[in-house]
Amino acid sequence: MSFITKSPVVLGLLAGLSVPPIITKVVLVPSLIQSKYDEIDSIKHDLDYIGWHVRNMEEVKGYKEDDIYVPVSYFQGRY
Repeated sequence: MSFITKSPVVLGLLAGLSVPPIITKVVLVPSLIQSKYDEIDSIKHDLDYIGWHVRNMEEVKGYKEDDIYVPVSYFQGRY
């Protein structure tokens, strides 16, 4: 029985079954999930920039500050 567990076929099968899930859990999933959050933060930052750019353009046109759009992220304190 010990000959079967030490054969290269069984060791290869065990390595093939155990290594891919470990690599996926340790390497791939953290990098993909973090990149999704980074992309979402980048989109939020771009939308915030557009909001402030529109606000500055409206101020140049002569609108009062109370009448001007305030970006949502202004209240979040993130940027």
